[in-house]
Amino acid sequence: MPMSDLPVVAGKRTTWENFIADCPRCAREIVFNRASDLGTFEPIAGRDVECLECGEPFRIVSDSVNEAYEMFLSECSELRDRKHYSACILSVAQAYEVFFGLFFRVELLYKPFGADSNRCLEDLNRVAQILHDRLKDHGFARLRALFLQHAVARHSPKSIAEAETLLAGMPCRPGDPKNADIEALPDQKLVPHLKAIKNTEVHTLRNQVVHQRAYRPTRQEAEKAIEEAQSILFPLGAYFDLHDEINWYLRTA
Repeated sequence: MPMSDLPVVAGKRTTWENFIADCPRCAREIVFNRASDLGTFEPIAGRDVECLECGEPFRIVSDSVNEAYEMFLSECSELRDRKHYSACILSVAQAYEVFFGLFFRVELLYKPFGADSNRCLEDLNRVAQILHDRLKDHGFARLRALFLQHAVARHSPKSIAEAETLLAGMPCRPGDPKNADIEALPDQKLVPHLKAIKNTEVHTLRNQVVHQRAYRPTRQEAEKAIEEAQSILFPLGAYFDLHDEINWYLRTA
């Protein structure tokens, strides 16, 4: 069947791992896994597929273009409504960690590369590997401390060379900045969000869920974690202009 004759089906739900659509023939809800079924992690603007149940060919469109941390938080509402509160807590904690990783890619790779008049792809790849090596063993608390330190210092490198120098001085065991240092920031819009991210205990709750006695959280705990994360990460993502696409920063350089 020619591509133009295929039924076009918009995504019913899209998550970080899956693209969910209703088959136009059998009407079943079909879950296409991005890794196993679609073989790509790029947003699906248009792709020909076959129903995994009846084999009907159709075209899927209208994927999500949200950042990973946003998608994890969006999934939490469904997890909460299905009463998967443990999974909800795991997803919220992962959203924070993914947010921290994106922040450092943007601040120490994408923005410096975009601003660097002598930009070189080999230098970018080398510093990207350095960043990966520095952060790969860091858990929630260390990533958060590094994020807070960088946000308070407000030193944004203007070249890949500056970013490499900053990475060389990055502490292996960072500590959280004092509240007084956060409160002294010139941009007071940042202060409540940084203090909130410093005070969150979602990683402690996550550890209780996954270790030893497998703690089972309540709906109230899940809702509190979701609402807290959304109130912190969404405005911070907008404030720091975080997009996991280096070309975004080449356009705006």
